[in-house]
Amino acid sequence: MNILIVSQHFPPERGAVRRLFEFSRFFVENGHQVSVLTAVPNYPDGVVPDRYKGKLFYSEEMSGVKVYRSWVLPASNRHQGKRMVGFVVFLVTALINSFRIKGNFDLVLASTPPVNTPVIGWVLSKLKRAHFVLEIRDLQPESSEDFGNLEPSVFTRLVKGMMHRLYRKADRLIAVTEGIAEYLKSLGIPRDRIATIKSGYSEEFVTASQNGIRKKFGWDEKFLVLYAGTLGWAHSLETVIEAARQLNDQPDIQFAMVGDGGKRGVLEGMVRDYGLRNVEFVGAQPLETIPYFLKAGDVLIENLKEVPITKGTFPCKLYEYMASGRPILFGAQDGEAVRELEQAGGALAYKSDDVDRLCELILRLRSGRIDGEQLGEKYQSHARRHHSRERWAERYLRQLEEV
Repeated sequence: MNILIVSQHFPPERGAVRRLFEFSRFFVENGHQVSVLTAVPNYPDGVVPDRYKGKLFYSEEMSGVKVYRSWVLPASNRHQGKRMVGFVVFLVTALINSFRIKGNFDLVLASTPPVNTPVIGWVLSKLKRAHFVLEIRDLQPESSEDFGNLEPSVFTRLVKGMMHRLYRKADRLIAVTEGIAEYLKSLGIPRDRIATIKSGYSEEFVTASQNGIRKKFGWDEKFLVLYAGTLGWAHSLETVIEAARQLNDQPDIQFAMVGDGGKRGVLEGMVRDYGLRNVEFVGAQPLETIPYFLKAGDVLIENLKEVPITKGTFPCKLYEYMASGRPILFGAQDGEAVRELEQAGGALAYKSDDVDRLCELILRLRSGRIDGEQLGEKYQSHARRHHSRERWAERYLRQLEEV
């Protein structure tokens, strides 16, 4: 097959989009041709790497995957208005850039969010007379409405209507969680056009060592509670800071935030106001170092804002958390992710604003009353049985071959 993938975000950018690169690489290794139409990298910090600066269009090859980049207005995820403008700019520049991609395609695969990529993908599928496959990593604008990033309005209703029409036009819908798949079915879309392909983890999250991370940051003698990912509005990370405040009299307990995002300034402000010395903001780190950070943690934490859509959410970082073999504290009372952790060996779940319960769990792990090593081993074993990225890539490829 000759496959064209449309995604505004693509490595070297960080985050969930790495799944697309690794799946694309797998498709190439199995004899297929893959081209990717994407933007000049700048997410999540709005900084364009030197090699891409000043380029309207830029072409390169990554592990056999042909990548065609289009200029976009650089914007960090702290500047939502600027990012919205960037979505419109990419829609225009990507369509122009598409004429530079020669050859016929069997299918066009668009990955969303943002909501511009399904539009681009559908247009190109018509122009190139190819099948249209739509991958849905997050429901938009529904998710933004639930998390409070967007107020329900005429605009969001129009966007929602547009997305639902595109769902129905797709030859195949790829959902990254069961919750998303169930939502699509609730819209009346036939079940045989919907498949769930989860993100999984890369092998380096199992095989990595700490690589001197604890010594580098002065964490050798600490019980380290580590969060890795976007410091964004979908996460109730204020609860983690409040827990650090409550445990400030425990000098051996250290909290670390690895990542950046729109909420970082708010969280740093809380730490300053409370005068905390047990919280460290490490900032965004190169993707290849994240497995080392996860291995360095004594316990890994995720804390989602509890809104209706959270029940069908499974943060892709949880696969990597599990693969790293560390115990996980999960801030959400129920939902798909909690059920998965229960199946994996037991969920250390708590209401996302319950500071006392979070502190209790941390202290029980630190004292050994909860065996974190054993729990981490169970998580890793579960991940290896069910969630290697290669396993999901094989399923993905079968879905594409059936279209």
